Amino acid sequence: MSSSTSWEEIKKLAADFQRVQLVESSFRLSERNCIEIINKLINLGMINLYHTTDGKEFITHKHLEKEIYDEIYVHDGRINIVELQTLLNIDISHIEAKVSEIVKGDPNLCLILGQIISKDYMNKISEEINELLKEKGSVSVAELTNVYSLPADFLNQIVKPRVGTIIKGNFDGSILFTHNYVNHQKSLLAGVLEASIKPVRLSQLTKEFNLDQSMIFEIFDEILLSGQIKGTLFGSRQIASAVYVPEFFTKAQDQYIKAFFKQNGYIDFLTLKKIGITEPENYVKTIFDSKEVNFLSTSCLANFFLQNLEQEIEEYLNKNGLCEIMQILPSNLSDKDAALLTTTFCQNLKQNIDCIIIAETYLVSKSFIADLKNKFQDQMEVKSKEDLTKKNIVLAIKSDNLIIGSLDGKPVNSSKASKSKSKKSVQENDNASVEIVFIDKNGLISQLKTLVNDDISDDLLDAFVDHFLKPLNSQYLDLLKSKVEKGLVTISEDDQIADGRATSKKLTIKEVQEKARFFLVQGKIFDKALKLFTNQKVQDQLNKHLLKTSCSEITNEMLKFIANEQMIQVNEENLNTESRGKIIQKLKDQFKQKFTELNQALANQSGSEVIDLIEKVAKECIELSTKKDPKREKEVLLQLRESTRASLAEEKDPAIVLQLSCLLLFFFSTNLFLNAPGRCVPNILEFLQPNLKEETYNKLISFQNAVIENVSKNKTDEPPNISIDLVEEIKKIGMNAKEHLLENKN
Repeated sequence: MSSSTSWEEIKKLAADFQRVQLVESSFRLSERNCIEIINKLINLGMINLYHTTDGKEFITHKHLEKEIYDEIYVHDGRINIVELQTLLNIDISHIEAKVSEIVKGDPNLCLILGQIISKDYMNKISEEINELLKEKGSVSVAELTNVYSLPADFLNQIVKPRVGTIIKGNFDGSILFTHNYVNHQKSLLAGVLEASIKPVRLSQLTKEFNLDQSMIFEIFDEILLSGQIKGTLFGSRQIASAVYVPEFFTKAQDQYIKAFFKQNGYIDFLTLKKIGITEPENYVKTIFDSKEVNFLSTSCLANFFLQNLEQEIEEYLNKNGLCEIMQILPSNLSDKDAALLTTTFCQNLKQNIDCIIIAETYLVSKSFIADLKNKFQDQMEVKSKEDLTKKNIVLAIKSDNLIIGSLDGKPVNSSKASKSKSKKSVQENDNASVEIVFIDKNGLISQLKTLVNDDISDDLLDAFVDHFLKPLNSQYLDLLKSKVEKGLVTISEDDQIADGRATSKKLTIKEVQEKARFFLVQGKIFDKALKLFTNQKVQDQLNKHLLKTSCSEITNEMLKFIANEQMIQVNEENLNTESRGKIIQKLKDQFKQKFTELNQALANQSGSEVIDLIEKVAKECIELSTKKDPKREKEVLLQLRESTRASLAEEKDPAIVLQLSCLLLFFFSTNLFLNAPGRCVPNILEFLQPNLKEETYNKLISFQNAVIENVSKNKTDEPPNISIDLVEEIKKIGMNAKEHLLENKN
């Protein structure tokens, strides 16, 4: 085309443009008309355009694609779709659709978490990762995730194909590392473990020497196989529990344990655990011949040690008649193991000495038992001569109405069984059984201390009482019967049975109901309180005391009331299991079974079970309504508190002052009252210790020690060492118990 022709065309176009400009406005299209026409064409599918969010511009598909590529380039190969929407001013849905289309068609792009990432960007961060690896020696994928805000899986896809090319190092799936880094870690770990002379935790090494936790076990296996270190790794292959034990330490440990066992004849598992042996029983089996060792629950003993103990026990029994096994056993043996060994010793010694087990851990020869029993013969003779001067006893023996009475040391009083004072009822009372006691519990305890030893332990003393009390009284009853049969009787005229026999006051049904109602609340409080003690032995002692006191007392009251109602003679105030059983046998069938079940429960069941049974018997036998009264428990607690305070105010005996003060402190600490004997005071103090002020606790412990020392001095006629001022100080602690508890308690 010539230049003149082009110029002519330009002039022609200029003329056309001038004509268009001169055309009247009725033939022009407004901007709004243009937009509507374009939208109509888009809707008809004749053209395909995007319009900006402000509606001022239209963009073609190719132009949008070009602008997206431009923005990827400008942002170094990584840009967020949301950011594109802001930059391009296009609806996000159009951008997302176009980005998906671009990514599908371009292998050099990918879409991750709403971000477009190019291959150039991947190469770029690979170079950055390589520089970081050179600097640090190792880099974890977790670290890179935080640095680049990308998923671990995607980073793995970037790193794996570039290891050995862009990234100079090794990759194990989670960590990048260099050879120099691995060699440094290996040298460091080998040096530390070679220098170790005792067990060391790997977790401690990683902290102190900056060892890499992710590869420490692989490195350990390598240096162990290479022979650089000699030892064993214990615990699971977890950094927190793994422990390295040097071979040198293991050998020294074995030598020490063998020497200790050879010298002492035993070793306890707790000691083994303290020196790092987690499975002591299995360990002992590996270093000793099982034929030489006897295993217990807490320790193991050598055969020669047990043989020596048997000889020692035999000497004790021949010399003293009894032997406390706990005194000659190692102090770290448990009560369960001691009881098991006591049984074993008893069986082994039967060939030489006939002995029995008392109080679980005492061996007592039968000859010693027989000697003790014989020492009561003279006393029986004296007492029998005195009793056989009494007409009622002689008549009762002749009519076979003499029975063993109360053995608990409390007085026995006879009571009438009939409602009226008719001649018939008087005759029935005359024919009632006469109860007699040769020696009660308190008297037997006193004599045993004299005959055996003043320092006899409470456990052994209780066991002796259980062993001797009933047999001695039964033997005495047989002696009386034998003398009556032989005519060895001298009845005194002054001891004739008079019509004015002492009687106990008969309670009305309302009084018995009120007593039962009070007990049910009180008994449940005591039962809740004793269950706060986690030590089962202490719980058992408290439970036994509850059954002997409160539970037995209310049972006796209900039984005596029913007996009186049925005109059955009750000759004593305080009934025991045996005397209750004899009265129960005389009851009508409707009451007999219920009281028999209750009487048996008092001997061998828990306090809560007995209380429930008492409640059932009270409902059926004395028509007690057991409707729950929420206020009743508070009233009973208040009554118990005030009665205990009143007793404490008047008490002068140091031991009882300490006991009552502890009960008041227990109440204000737990809002429950405890029914506990004096022997449980140390256990109560142990329970209260976390709740007491330190000064108060120390005072109570000091006073307790003084009381124990005072009891010992009383036995040797030494003057007591507890001043009245000290007793008053302990009283004040009990009377003002709240002030001595920590602030977060009550």
